[in-house]
Amino acid sequence: MFFTLLLTTNAYSKVGGFEGKVNIVREGVYDTIQVEVYIKGDLLRVNEFGKGGKLIRSYFANVAKGSTYLVSFSNKMYSKVKADNSPMVSNVEIIKSENYIDIDGNRCYQWRVKNIATQTETTYWVTESKYDFVPKLVSALANTGSAIDELVSLPKSEGILPMMVIDRTRFRKLRSSIKVLSITPMPISQTLFTIPEGFNELISS
Repeated sequence: MFFTLLLTTNAYSKVGGFEGKVNIVREGVYDTIQVEVYIKGDLLRVNEFGKGGKLIRSYFANVAKGSTYLVSFSNKMYSKVKADNSPMVSNVEIIKSENYIDIDGNRCYQWRVKNIATQTETTYWVTESKYDFVPKLVSALANTGSAIDELVSLPKSEGILPMMVIDRTRFRKLRSSIKVLSITPMPISQTLFTIPEGFNELISS
């Protein structure tokens, strides 16, 4: 259950100015997905890799414009998706426990979020953070079906960093776990957030 979170403090790590790359892994019952997140201001790119390092899909988002696109490089197509980050306080019960674990010198407290409708429970281990990318991920990806859907569905995510997420069924059976493996502040090229030329937009009717 313990893992290392690599944090590098420099000019890129100040509040409101994070620019860099975040590596995340999602382990399910039947598969493991590696996730790369690139952040530059209000621009986000999320790459999801499956078995053998094969790129499954990508998300391109502009938080300022409120736009998120699902991109298929294998089909050279993209489509606009709608993130739903509206508060779901009436549908969930949040239990903030005094239980904690130390991860790489950071004290992480346990938040248990129970979904009343589905009778499922998600456990978050969170720490206070100066990094500002979590609310941006929530704004761009909430309920879009991404591999880190549980992480970006966390209510009241301002000022905290969820470093581990454990999702269980109503019978307490493990469904998935999400871990932040590394956070690397670094300059990111603007071109990384541009959908390549020649890709066709799939417009739903």
